[in-house]
Amino acid sequence: MALLEHVGTRDTVRDLDRIRAALGEARLNYMGFSYGTYLGELYAETFPGRVRAMVLDGVVDPALSSTTEVAQQAEAFEGDLGDFFAWCPGNKACAGELPRGAKPAYERLFRGLAAGHRLVADLSAQYGGPQQVTLGVAEVALAGSLYSDQTWPYLASAIAQGLAGNGVLLAALAYALEGLMANGQWTNMLAAGNAISCLDRPYPPQLAAYEQLAARLAKVAPDFGAADAWSNLACAYWPVRPEGGAAAIHAPGSPPILVVGSTGDPATPYAWAQAVARQLDHAELLTRIGPGHTAYSYSTCVQRWTDRYLETLALPPESTVCPSTA
Repeated sequence: MALLEHVGTRDTVRDLDRIRAALGEARLNYMGFSYGTYLGELYAETFPGRVRAMVLDGVVDPALSSTTEVAQQAEAFEGDLGDFFAWCPGNKACAGELPRGAKPAYERLFRGLAAGHRLVADLSAQYGGPQQVTLGVAEVALAGSLYSDQTWPYLASAIAQGLAGNGVLLAALAYALEGLMANGQWTNMLAAGNAISCLDRPYPPQLAAYEQLAARLAKVAPDFGAADAWSNLACAYWPVRPEGGAAAIHAPGSPPILVVGSTGDPATPYAWAQAVARQLDHAELLTRIGPGHTAYSYSTCVQRWTDRYLETLALPPESTVCPSTA
């Protein structure tokens, strides 16, 4: 219990500042991705004068309640799945594997899994041997494959193989997202994520609230809404009370912060980057056009502006927009 009380982001902010001091650095240079942006935001809010340069890529909006965050993320994943369906006919490999269309094939596969059908994934002994691919495993695989359009071809193959009764690729995609390593061991990523999330902000304590949220989100995001609504249920029973809550971030007194958002980001929707850029007292928004979670790895344009800022503190011009490949 004593450990659980001190794994939240606020404690980590203080740890980060102690690392800065131990290194003899007067000010922090920081680049955070995804959840790492929340750590950066709280650091800038707590120690604004100790920041030299900060980049937030794939931005979490701390002003959102837990239920609003889940709802907006589910809708973003829903949109990204639609982009995958639209992409498939124009891609030779995807169209070849799913000649009648990605959406009908996906619906047929998941309809069967929802009815209780299971696929066998004959994984090597390194990964524990044969596994059962249920609807839950397939849903995790689906979400994991949407983090980058570079994994869309694997999603197409996973659907085609799944329809043929082979669940290997679906299992591999799901287990990769959940932290399975090449040596067959699992990281503590999911356990740590639960412990941190449950401490960082309040979640509904009543089971009925999750039932109602699942029913509501299933209407606006039929492929992801219900599953996402239930994803934080552990926090309703968590033994440690949350120490934080939803609140906008301002970081008065900090130097200008570079906020980077991608228009097709399913995990941290672009609207969150826009919101945080407005909340911060000193910030500039850099936009990448295209799908995928975070921006730096998908755009040399984003890389150039980000590297220049970290080296010289020169921000990109206001409203700079980058493509995904140049």
